Amino acid sequence: MLEQIQDSIREQQVAVAAKILQSRGVDIEEVKRKLAALEVEVPSWGFARAGTRFAVYTDGTEPQTMQDRLAAAGLCHKLTGSTPGVALAIPRDGEDCDLILQTLKAHGLKAGAINSDSFNPRQAPLDYRLRWGSLTNPIPEVRRAALDHHLGCVAMMGKLGSRNFSLWLHDGTNSAGQLSLFEQSRLLEESLRELTGALSGDQQIFVEYKFFEPGFYATAIADWGWAYALATKLGERAKVLVDLGHHPLGTNIEQIVSNLQILGKLGGFHFNDKKYADDDLATGSVDPFQLFRIFNVLVEADFSGLQKIGDVAFMIDESHCLKDPLEEMIEAVDNIQRAYVLALSVDRKALKEAQDNVDAELGDQILKNAFFDTPANAILQSSRLERGLPADPLEELRASRSQQRSQTATR
Repeated sequence: MLEQIQDSIREQQVAVAAKILQSRGVDIEEVKRKLAALEVEVPSWGFARAGTRFAVYTDGTEPQTMQDRLAAAGLCHKLTGSTPGVALAIPRDGEDCDLILQTLKAHGLKAGAINSDSFNPRQAPLDYRLRWGSLTNPIPEVRRAALDHHLGCVAMMGKLGSRNFSLWLHDGTNSAGQLSLFEQSRLLEESLRELTGALSGDQQIFVEYKFFEPGFYATAIADWGWAYALATKLGERAKVLVDLGHHPLGTNIEQIVSNLQILGKLGGFHFNDKKYADDDLATGSVDPFQLFRIFNVLVEADFSGLQKIGDVAFMIDESHCLKDPLEEMIEAVDNIQRAYVLALSVDRKALKEAQDNVDAELGDQILKNAFFDTPANAILQSSRLERGLPADPLEELRASRSQQRSQTATR
């Protein structure tokens, strides 16, 4: 009885949504088609319990191995229908390509971006001396070993069928006397040229930037401008990766996105959210309007022919410290999908006319109407049901887990 009532309410809401979108010159079926085509890449490490700066509070339910993490990723894709690609971290996820491929295939997944790790110390020469950096380390044997690790990741890309190499470096200095800024730049460019030269086929490298942490004086790739400059020097295979948490407070991220698209160098995103610094919270959990504004720029670029949505890599990179990692991952996917639906629901013709007529108030109202007044939930749930997916993936996960606990308790 309850399900019939919910279905009836949903049908009414979808009908209302269709009329609202039609009044804006938007076809609801086209919105659902584009939504169904959107793929969001999830990180293997995001299904484990992450830590605060002080500790990792595990309760024993978190996936511990690569196989367990990919199994959780498979369940995420089964429930959302939108996350077939999984970003892998090397060496955390191991270096046995056959085992990784076998596990991915078993869960209906594919290899996403490969992420190197030259910041966690291990055996020499990649030991405690990594404190001085990786690709800009002034100690030649450490720098060479770090570069060899990155080249090994590129070799794995070919075996795993991965197209994208996601590069984040912890390199930086904490004081002016630690390393010449000119030497830091020289070593970085020299290393990146060798790394990019190892790519083949349609492989590409995404250069990520971060204005601080752990380098508090001069981070090697501190902002989007230097990341763009490096990507330009490195050629067509190099693009810029925008992590939503890697900006000073108040930064206009959507303007950075549009600038990179104009320059032809936007590679993709690491989605998360922040309140103070690089908090790595679930994307859209703190500022969903910012996420909407970013997608509004992406949709405008798509409609204008500047860059297709499908040519942008949408990747999640979050730190699931408190909530259940799988649940928070599904929440993040849902928030990204919602922002995309809302951006697709903007009355583009009316917005263009308002902007051409310098009617700032009307332009703002058009965007706010799309954000606040669009029945996004009805559109999302309708789209999912039409694809054989649960209307609410998080609710479905919780119901399944509750049933499993009940069955276990009665045995």
